[in-house]
Amino acid sequence: MALKEYHFALEDLRLAAEHDLPDQSMKEFQRKKEECERFLKVNETSLVPIDFRVNKVAQLISDKERGNGGGGGSDNKPLNGAVNSALRWSSGALEIRETTTAGKHAVATAEIHPGDILLVEPPLAGCLLPEFYGTHCQHCYARLRAPVGCPHCSCVAFCGKKCKDVAMATYHKYECKVLALLIGSGMSVLSMVALRMVTQEGPQKCLKIYEELKKNIVEEAAVPLAATSTTTTTTTTTTTPNTHDMKLPASSKSAKRRIRRRKLKASRRGEEITEMMEEKGTKERRESDDDDESVDMAPYNLVTHADRRTSKDFLERSLMAAFLLKCLQRVGFFACPTPDDEVPGAEEITVAALLLRNLQLLQFNAHEFFETRVSAEHRFHGSRPVYLGVAIYPTVARFNHDCYPAVTRYFVGRHIVIRAVRGLRPGDVIAENYGPIFTKKTLAERQRTLAGRYWFRCTCKACQEDWPRFENLTNDSVRLRCPTAGCSGLHSQARQGKPIKCPDCQKKICLEDRLACLRECEALYDRGLAGMENERVDEAIGTLCGALKRFHQVACPPHRDTHLAEIALSSCLADYGNTWRPAAAL
Repeated sequence: MALKEYHFALEDLRLAAEHDLPDQSMKEFQRKKEECERFLKVNETSLVPIDFRVNKVAQLISDKERGNGGGGGSDNKPLNGAVNSALRWSSGALEIRETTTAGKHAVATAEIHPGDILLVEPPLAGCLLPEFYGTHCQHCYARLRAPVGCPHCSCVAFCGKKCKDVAMATYHKYECKVLALLIGSGMSVLSMVALRMVTQEGPQKCLKIYEELKKNIVEEAAVPLAATSTTTTTTTTTTTPNTHDMKLPASSKSAKRRIRRRKLKASRRGEEITEMMEEKGTKERRESDDDDESVDMAPYNLVTHADRRTSKDFLERSLMAAFLLKCLQRVGFFACPTPDDEVPGAEEITVAALLLRNLQLLQFNAHEFFETRVSAEHRFHGSRPVYLGVAIYPTVARFNHDCYPAVTRYFVGRHIVIRAVRGLRPGDVIAENYGPIFTKKTLAERQRTLAGRYWFRCTCKACQEDWPRFENLTNDSVRLRCPTAGCSGLHSQARQGKPIKCPDCQKKICLEDRLACLRECEALYDRGLAGMENERVDEAIGTLCGALKRFHQVACPPHRDTHLAEIALSSCLADYGNTWRPAAAL
């Protein structure tokens, strides 16, 4: 209260009320509580102590959670195309398509312009890096101002009672007891997220997820089987040799007995899991009248590349899954945990299988979340992203990679915000960047990184044409679009001022207007950068968005000034997200 932070003061008073206060303190407690409530009622703006720019996107998030389609009222860039009916957190201007070469990926279904908000999504699960446990909230990742501790451990802190209650009711009641062991083991933050995906759901929900996964796998396997059943039958009758006429290698009786025992044991284990799942499924169906919450399986159907993994890879992840299972057995996650000297029960093996799947899918689908550290002298000079942890955002995980990305991302609290930095037409792929970007890395470096980390070879335009890095990039490599409607021809600037024949549409064209528009864009880039220099963020965003929209209508990259403008726009947009400006040194 002495600092005029009445919101935090009221939060502390509510926490104090949970304990038995002596009678002589109750009068003082009630007086302070009434003073805080009276001040907050008169001055409601202090109820949400966040920056105004963050508040605009936070309003958009709030509207989406309530199901409003229009987006944030005060933000002049709402979700483009309103809310997507198929993708809950997405704009109506995109959809997820699937091809044999690119898998499932995001595609534009309408015109997208620079600055448009395409997606605002909370994480399915996420974890802070241990070095930020003392500075950021364990649940919402916000920077701590009036921290609230865990009642049982000193490892973590929360920004308030609300986050603490959610965490204590779900994942932290289990992780709290072994958090020091998990950190000390040296396990990666991805392994922590794999565990969090289980602990936040609880054992019954995990069993339900596993049952749905099993059902999906059976259905997917049945489709190609049904399609080829006729061909397989005919082929078998004509080409399959008669195994009764073949001489099989001799086996000893003891070897045969061992094989029979292994098969019997495996079949019994399989029957036990099946019976357990059927029993759980029947029980959950009986309770469905009381709990209508359905399982969203989209996050668990993300790519794992299990068919491409080596035995060594599976062994290492299986060992980690076994370690995490032992931790869950120790902390009371299961109602009746199996003793250490016995084989784990069916329920425990099911959760371990889910842990193993989580460890696989997180390798390719997790995102690092960050806050922007702003220097005390200038909002953009010296600012940099500081990565706080890792989370999984299921819809964003569907966005494919491009070395020349169409979108940028930043974070507001727990939510990830995806915004366009260049224009896209219907049918264009909406791609983000997984790390290697053409302005900083050579083609060989990008391909090596992507093949080693994500197991694919990039075939984006920047890779196909081997665009130069930023230090070798100039404005001379830009190509102008043919002015003929419907023509996709591109032309260099070399023959400016003279009509030329377009080889695509076979028409005579003049590029004077295109070239003049390009020069206007370059002038607008300078104006936008000047706005950044003067820390006029909204003005800079408006100028850069308009210039980039015009550029992509008349020209095609690479173009040095355009890429510099796109980088500048990303920095300006990130200013709407989580930022922290340290106090100036005295």
